[in-house]
Amino acid sequence: MIYLAAIFVYLFVLVGIGIYTSRRVKTESDFAVAGRTLSPWVMVCTMLAVWIGTGSIVGNAEETYRTGMAAMIIPAGTFFGMILLSFIASRARNIEASSVPEIIGRRYGRAARLLSVVALVTAYMVIVSYQFNAGGAVLEVIAGDKDPVLLNRDDTLTARQLTKGRMVYTPPQDWTGTVQLAVVSTQDSGKSIPYTIHVVENNTSAAADDKNILTILKNRHAKIRYSIDDTDSDYRIAAAAEVGTLSLIEPRLEASHATIMAAVFILAYTMLAGLLSLAYTDIVTGILIIGAMVAALPVLLYQAGGFSGMAEAFAAMQNKTRHMQFWGVYSPVQLVNYLLPVFLLILGDANQYQRIFAGRNARSSRQAVTTMIFVAMAIELLIITNAWIAASMTPDPQNGKYILIYAAKHYMPPVLGIVFLVTVVGIIVSTANSFLLIPAITFIKDVYQTHINPKATDRHVVFLNRVLILVFGLIAYGVSLAFSESTGFFHKALYAYTIYGAAITPSLVAAIVWKRATRQAAMASIIAGIAIPLLWGEVISPHVSGWLKELDAVLPAITVSVAALVGVSYLTQPTMTQTPSESK
Repeated sequence: MIYLAAIFVYLFVLVGIGIYTSRRVKTESDFAVAGRTLSPWVMVCTMLAVWIGTGSIVGNAEETYRTGMAAMIIPAGTFFGMILLSFIASRARNIEASSVPEIIGRRYGRAARLLSVVALVTAYMVIVSYQFNAGGAVLEVIAGDKDPVLLNRDDTLTARQLTKGRMVYTPPQDWTGTVQLAVVSTQDSGKSIPYTIHVVENNTSAAADDKNILTILKNRHAKIRYSIDDTDSDYRIAAAAEVGTLSLIEPRLEASHATIMAAVFILAYTMLAGLLSLAYTDIVTGILIIGAMVAALPVLLYQAGGFSGMAEAFAAMQNKTRHMQFWGVYSPVQLVNYLLPVFLLILGDANQYQRIFAGRNARSSRQAVTTMIFVAMAIELLIITNAWIAASMTPDPQNGKYILIYAAKHYMPPVLGIVFLVTVVGIIVSTANSFLLIPAITFIKDVYQTHINPKATDRHVVFLNRVLILVFGLIAYGVSLAFSESTGFFHKALYAYTIYGAAITPSLVAAIVWKRATRQAAMASIIAGIAIPLLWGEVISPHVSGWLKELDAVLPAITVSVAALVGVSYLTQPTMTQTPSESK
């Protein structure tokens, strides 16, 4: 329980900082852009903390567990996106805006501004939702499991226990052979559902898992995950293992309860002091990220037995024989699917622009973004390398889903493990805070103050921001319930990045650097960027073939969005010839 105690101490420290800095929040500018007082050093820390979020520490690590060394190419999207962002950072800071839709509205008008708000809120609710899921996952993994309970014939289990790997088979020492299990539904006792476990020698290439069939190496246990259609019924064990033992292992803290705990804390903390408190707690988080990732690398590599030990371990695992290979694992289509969403997000991310707006001046903003090019790239590579090494020691895919969290608890010395887990929690909290704060600030600035109450006082605006953080947090929690049982963190992140990057980034960048873009073109681009990702999976993708069928929504979405922006711009007359910075 020392890990949970350390995390709670860290969270109480964050609350203390939030309460202290909340006293300094007097105006809308304090809440939204930290009073435009951030130095380059503080900006780098807060930009790093918000960018290295759950998508990196959980999502990229999860993908690394699946593919191995090849995942080191994933940060390339961040690297090239940051390079381009550095060229426009000073221009963006000179605009003196408070939100990304405000820049779009100054250039293209109110309708485009409202559309950009819709796109931003839609994407950010998805992002916040999986921060809640990730916070719950951390608490669940750290809390650990209850003591195993032996199972016998005629014992009853729920569908969730069967599908989530709560039932565990342990073969005898050095035994190989085949075990047959079976369950029957309590509502349809005539239909038996079999499950086969093959235990093979360590030098045998284990076959891939099939439906209700599992192959494991000897002296390893098997977490049984049934594939069943009726998830509303309970199930009775009709045939138990004749050799070995069958146990039920339940977590001390269920993921659903842990997610609620994480969401409540994140909401309460975000409501305290806005960007002002986040920026200064991010100094601590930024330092922890760098220190923890650097320190963990040699420790994990030693535990894994060096690169030779990793190669041997991967060769013995199911579906991991290519984990020591960099080239040839990802197809060109997969590289597009994985790199392009991240590139588009970083180039237009409202969180990064919010911190650019909060800089003391254009020069400090440019310095911070330039530094971030190398810092973010290094940290993302460290995250992936640590996950890759830890994967070689973790054959169970259930633990691989949260590989770095699991590694901190099981492979690192307690002191380093505590620091590492505190870092993970800090990353999740910082990212969730930021992605909750931006929609609230955006809605107040670009909808309420623009269309409903332009004369709202600073005190009233700060109060409404806090109310909206609560409202958006509840919406994001609802989205987390829909996502939590399906898509992994990596693909959740890519989907959200695609919606935002295709809808917002082209019009935003054009508003800053391209005078020919027109109001009609921006609206067409934003609508296309929202529509294509929403329609691609269920409506469009089933009707294409070949390599197009392998594409995620990102390439079609950005292609149509940019084509609409450029094409409509040349078909219509500019309605506004000034750049946002000139139209103040």
